[in-house]
Amino acid sequence: MSDSLSRRSFLSLAGGAAAALAGLGLVGCGGSNAGADPSKSPSPAGTPLSGTVNCSGATSFQPLVEAAAKKFEDENPDVTIAITGGGSGQGLSDVRDGKAQIGRSDVFAEEKLDASDAAALTDHTVCVVGMGPIVNSKVDVDDLTTDQLKGIFTGQITDWSEVGGTAGKIQVIERKAGSGTRATFEAAALGGDKAPDTFAPVAEEDSSGTVVEKIQQTEGSISYLAFSYFDDTKFKALKVDGVKATADNVCNGTFKIWAYEHMYTKDADEATQAFIDYMMSDKVQGSMVEAQGFIPAGDMKVKKDASGAITNA
Repeated sequence: MSDSLSRRSFLSLAGGAAAALAGLGLVGCGGSNAGADPSKSPSPAGTPLSGTVNCSGATSFQPLVEAAAKKFEDENPDVTIAITGGGSGQGLSDVRDGKAQIGRSDVFAEEKLDASDAAALTDHTVCVVGMGPIVNSKVDVDDLTTDQLKGIFTGQITDWSEVGGTAGKIQVIERKAGSGTRATFEAAALGGDKAPDTFAPVAEEDSSGTVVEKIQQTEGSISYLAFSYFDDTKFKALKVDGVKATADNVCNGTFKIWAYEHMYTKDADEATQAFIDYMMSDKVQGSMVEAQGFIPAGDMKVKKDASGAITNA
């Protein structure tokens, strides 16, 4: 996808060091220098980028970050982007504590951290993720109201016959506490309500990938996922209040379950900032975001604040 020359290609160009330095000019965040490449930001001495950038947290947009990281590493072979999951809470605590240079999160930092800790972090809003309820392919329900979702995920509705389906126990598959996907779903779909301690889901998974596996294996099951994981060969995505879970419906505000995908940093070093700049560049924003099932933030006709309030953009 990238048309940038690799470090090896620079060294082979006629003209030597002067041409190489010209091709490796510094780039501002968001591609503000038209002729430069934010994935290649050399130190003042002109040396190539190097080091390891640890990036942990939300699994909802991990595939996007992994795809971008591979391209970035191809162009910067002395940099390693080490990507792990663990959920939004893990990513935010890791970057706060210096265990990671980047913390991925589906939620605003102030929703998970103390105000002073959140204020010490820099928020980079990479894109928007739509999320929706999914069921095992054999479930014969296609649409649920918000109230029905709330009843199911708080343990008040326990049989599919109660929501228009064939009789059978509803098997709720949850994300673990600390998951940003779970926090977003509870806020947007359940109105912030949570299940009582007496309600036990059939499973609590620590990643979106394991939710996919569990939904396939468990008859009568229901959970929720980011649109980027939607796959109608493996499970069925449901409408909510008659509205289909699509990017267009998120953008126009008719589908309410969505969140910003954040990458938080704290005192970013050179390699970390270069990767953040790359994530915000046209190389990622212009094609990879949508190709990976996400929504460019600039396409949104509505916006959301840390309290969950949605207003016109």
